[in-house]
Amino acid sequence: MTIPGSSNDATSVDLTNCDREPIHLAGAVQPHGTLLAFQLGELTLQHRSANVSDWLKEVPEIGSALDSIFDAESTTLLRNVSMGIREVVRPLRLRPVSSKSSLPYSAAAHVYRGMLVVELELPKESNHSAEIIEELSLPLQLTRANQRLQSCRDLSQLYQVIADEMRDISGFDRVMLYRFAEDNHGEVIGESVVAGRESFLGLHYPATDIPEQARRLYILNTVRSIGDVNAEPVPITPNCNANAERPLDLSLSCFRAVSPIHIEYLQNMGVRASMSISIVIDNRLWGLIACHHYSAKPLRLEERAACEIMGLVVGNYLSAREQAGTNNERTERRASFHRVLELVTRTANMWQDTEELWPEMKKVVDANGLVIVSQRESQSFGSTPPLDAIPSIVNWAEGNEIEGAALRYTHSLAGELAESTGTTSLGTCCGCLAVPLFGPEVSWLLFFRDEYVSEVSWAGNPDKVAVKTDDGVRLSPRQSFEEWKTTVHQQSRRWTQVDRDMAEELRHGLVELLSLRAAELTRLNDELAKINADLDSFAYAASHDLREPLRGISQTVFLLQHELGSEIDENTSNRLQTLAKLSARMDELIQGLLRLSRAGQGNLEFERVSLQEVAEEAVEMVLGRPHPKDVLVTIENDMTLWADFLCIRELFTNLVSNALKYNEHDVKHLVIGASANVTADGKREAKVFVRDNGIGIAPELQQEVFQIFRRLHLPGEYGGGSGAGLAICEKIVLRHGGRIWIESQPGTGSTVCFTLEQVS
Repeated sequence: MTIPGSSNDATSVDLTNCDREPIHLAGAVQPHGTLLAFQLGELTLQHRSANVSDWLKEVPEIGSALDSIFDAESTTLLRNVSMGIREVVRPLRLRPVSSKSSLPYSAAAHVYRGMLVVELELPKESNHSAEIIEELSLPLQLTRANQRLQSCRDLSQLYQVIADEMRDISGFDRVMLYRFAEDNHGEVIGESVVAGRESFLGLHYPATDIPEQARRLYILNTVRSIGDVNAEPVPITPNCNANAERPLDLSLSCFRAVSPIHIEYLQNMGVRASMSISIVIDNRLWGLIACHHYSAKPLRLEERAACEIMGLVVGNYLSAREQAGTNNERTERRASFHRVLELVTRTANMWQDTEELWPEMKKVVDANGLVIVSQRESQSFGSTPPLDAIPSIVNWAEGNEIEGAALRYTHSLAGELAESTGTTSLGTCCGCLAVPLFGPEVSWLLFFRDEYVSEVSWAGNPDKVAVKTDDGVRLSPRQSFEEWKTTVHQQSRRWTQVDRDMAEELRHGLVELLSLRAAELTRLNDELAKINADLDSFAYAASHDLREPLRGISQTVFLLQHELGSEIDENTSNRLQTLAKLSARMDELIQGLLRLSRAGQGNLEFERVSLQEVAEEAVEMVLGRPHPKDVLVTIENDMTLWADFLCIRELFTNLVSNALKYNEHDVKHLVIGASANVTADGKREAKVFVRDNGIGIAPELQQEVFQIFRRLHLPGEYGGGSGAGLAICEKIVLRHGGRIWIESQPGTGSTVCFTLEQVS
């Protein structure tokens, strides 16, 4: 890029100038597509690319109406797009009035910044006789890719399969999976390349290779294709680039022309065509699938769409695998976190038994050392800076508050302190995570990490070169991409999101425990421990001591019936049958008691639970597959809940069983769904319901059915049962912090409602 008005002194060049290049206002398109832009409202033509005559027999005048350019059906489609959702690119088939093709054009249309932008490309000529028998269609290729991704055992294999499958689908010579680090520099973690080309696997690329505004566009427009870096860009008329009075924003354009700096960058790499597919996870640019080709390669709309779908699939797999790893790591660390809280709870003063605390605390945050700071003195454990440097570190932490976070952290502590206090004598420590407590006993927990010397392999010298030109000074991409190694000193491993989350959990836990409520919490914990112990004792007695005599009674009745045989009279036979039924009923009640007991035990494993998924699985467990013809189940309004999957599945299983059991209709209707709600304290809540067309429940009895063993009918009616099902449902909902109730009238069916936390 050229920097107008700059001096010829190369030292005046700032790399952030690249971040200010208005690449979304290019004012031109790549020549394998054409563009028409219409003003919203009247839909009159405001801009057209200069190559529109390659697509249309008659070049439309500026100000022409939409229906004078496209036929009636196409005009209707485009009007619908103009009134639809903004900032979404819609693939279409359009037929211009004066088309040069007998086939409708492939097109992409979107609404952005007050304009309807329509881009056309030539349709693919179908020639079935020339197709290769072994070549799969794009949908089948995506299916195969999905199957291969599912079979990956670990992340490294997943990275490689992503690159291999994307190269098969796209046909590019080189495909790289490129992940961004926290400082925005990138690393190639997966690669598939044609034979004879050097490998870029493991190489790092500086953050300046992808300017900030380019990163924003990667999130907004997830597929970016460059058909030929040597092709001359086609200007849009009237002039609408960054210098125009009214620039045309091409952020979502499929054919937006390429920045000269990026063209030079690709030419220096020997690349003729490229494509990038954004991997966006939780609205964050996780990385890219970068594709290079060594000859021109314009992509059709269908091919770009397939690559976009692949990018979404890849993002889901990466997110799921990384989240699973993160969850496992959190689970392991939380065990130590709970032991820390337990130790702190048992002591009246945190200064007691600190030697016992340190081995667990270092596992919570994954640190090499810890300093506990109070107004009296500081205590250190493990590898830490000298104690005389602690006041300077505390001053740094107090003066470097991070917006929206209580923690302070750095992986380059010496550099931070040199700027603020001049202190650099830190021993082997290079990283610090400071946790503020501001309690009467402890004010700060300072976690430290030792130096982590690392060698980084860059794709060429990462520094851009300032080049003097007649127009001033411009930044030039590097000419060579040969491996360039640097060694990093005076830095620790970076503090990960898990490190910071666990430190935040530790802060909250300690603040609470060190407050005036510590004694009350200790009392409650003791009571809960006693209740759990009593519950365990009861469960054991119910499962062993009570059921054993019942089995003896049942066996004795069977033996009596067998031994008496034909000699048994009718009265005796009836009594023995009654005795057998009563023992079976007692066993059923004890089983219900056990299920209720287990519903209140064990730790809940909270995760994102799809209402659709958990409901379908519960219905299948009750009905089997295929469903009986006399049962009609509808699941609507899918939501993502924060819950324990197995517990919620058991909840739905009980409710579905009851809905079918207490139903006398020839066709049993069952509806499962949910609606969103926001509580008074601002929390997102889902009201989940299970509605049936069964016998219904009178209002005065609707609270009674949640009592253990409370049945509204005789034991033999409606299939029997212990009467524990709804009591178990209530126990599960209460453990999730929700509430449960019934809405019903006799003869009109019942709706069981309960609330759970909603996450999306």
